[in-house]
Formats: sequence, structure tokens, C-alpha cells
Amino acid sequence: MRMRVTWRAACGLGLVLSGLGVQAASIGTGPFGRAPHIMGVVKAGDAEEVARDFAEPLTRPLTVDIAPLSHPQELMKIGLWLRERQPAMALELRGSCVGACAKSILMSGKVTRIEPGTLIAFGGMTETMARRKDQIDAGDLFIQGNDMSEASRDRFLKQYEGPINQSLAVRALAAQQAPLPPRVKAFLAATTDSWKTVSQRFGADTRFIIRADKHQCMWWVPDAQGLKQLGLDVPDYQPVSVAEAASLLKLPEGFIYVGPALDVLPEQPLCLGQKKNLSFPPLP
Repeated sequence: MRMRVTWRAACGLGLVLSGLGVQAASIGTGPFGRAPHIMGVVKAGDAEEVARDFAEPLTRPLTVDIAPLSHPQELMKIGLWLRERQPAMALELRGSCVGACAKSILMSGKVTRIEPGTLIAFGGMTETMARRKDQIDAGDLFIQGNDMSEASRDRFLKQYEGPINQSLAVRALAAQQAPLPPRVKAFLAATTDSWKTVSQRFGADTRFIIRADKHQCMWWVPDAQGLKQLGLDVPDYQPVSVAEAASLLKLPEGFIYVGPALDVLPEQPLCLGQKKNLSFPPLP
């Protein structure tokens, strides 16, 4: 039986960040000869600061430690800027690089080192709103020709215009990134990217019901083999455990897969999820 997951709708990443009182990312070189770095929570506008601070060629590797709640659209912009640098910029990763960071920044330069304990994770829900808009356009979530349903659709599109547009922008930027190897892309399509909205409830406490096709993974943490499948050669890389990833991603272990990208998926769900519904928005 395919599991359903419920979460309350968030009004946009900016509101989530401001509500948590997060601090701006540290970008630049800093005093006392500190190595060039991008560390912390990346917010809107930080891509422009990266371009300004690192306009001159770097003589040392760029240290990257991106907090999970960072702005996905800005991360995509930073990844594109880094990839356009010639020659490829050397990157050293520590802490975490998940979601848009993994799909963009991780794949943008020559990764020379990943510090032990660093969380690398693909997936997340950055394009959930874009997929929901696809379903709305296809007539899947609202009843066409029904006045009440169409009015509800129009209210939803107006209320969530910002998050929808941001999700669509992330999707467009993702298409410009360094392409993932076909086997990895197919694996993610069948696992972390297979979640779709099956129903919704609107009101003061708006909720959506999402369901995966079969494999209930929200995040893929590549192991050493998985990193090589991505085309990255980083000696001594060791993935974090499922328990460590779950703690950092604020998600039950049942939604996380650690290992290589599989060409043939098992008959049983690769990730088992959990029976109880989730009542919070998974990290982007």
C-alpha cells in the first residue's frame, strides 16, 4: 500500500527563514588570511555578493558549508556562476550541502575534499509547488466546470503565487545546471522526485496530501560509490549514517536512503517512510 504524507502549507521560504530568526551567510575571505568561503544560511541576493567577492581568481579552494534552510533559487544562481568560472574552481565541502546545493554547487566545480561528517543529500521538495502547478494545469486537483472548485483553485493560485513562482524558477535554473548522469537522474525521478499531490484541504490550516509512486524516499545521501556515479572523485569520502542525516534534515529515518544510485529498484519500497502523517513542510 502506498503511503500518504500530510503537511501544512508554508507561505514561502522567506517567511520560514524570518520566523526562525536565521543569520545571514558568511561570504568572502574574512580577516587574518581566512580561506574564501560561503557558509551558513544563503538568502535572496547572496548570489550577487558571491560574484562581487570572488570576482578575482581564487588562489585557494573555496570552502562551502550551506545550511539546509538556504534559499534554493540563490543556490542555483551561485552554482551557475561557479560553473562558468574558468578553470573549474576547487571546492572543499564541510557541514552540509543538500537539495539545491547538491544539485548545483556540488556539481559546479572540482570538489577536492569533503570533510568527514558532511551531509550530502539530493532530493527535497524544492519543485513540489511546480509539480502541483502542473497538476492544476492538467485539471487533476480541481474539478473543471464546477464553479466552487474553480473558485477554490483561483484563490489557491493567488494565495501561493510567490511560492509557486519560486518553485518554477528553481526548476528553470535546474535545467541550466551541469546535467546529472542519466542513471542518477533516472534514479532520482523514481524516488525523491516521484511525490505528487493527491488531495488538499484549504482554509486557515491549509494541508496537502502527497504520495510517492512507490519508493517513499525524500532524500538520497550518496555513498562513496554514489559519489563516483556523480562523476566526483573525492578520496576518503564517507557518507553520514541514516540516523545522522535524519537528525540534520529534521525528518524520520524512513524517508532517507543512503547508498549508490540503483539501476534496478527493488520490488519493495526503497524507503519505507512511516505510518503517521507528517504535519510540517519537509526542508526544501
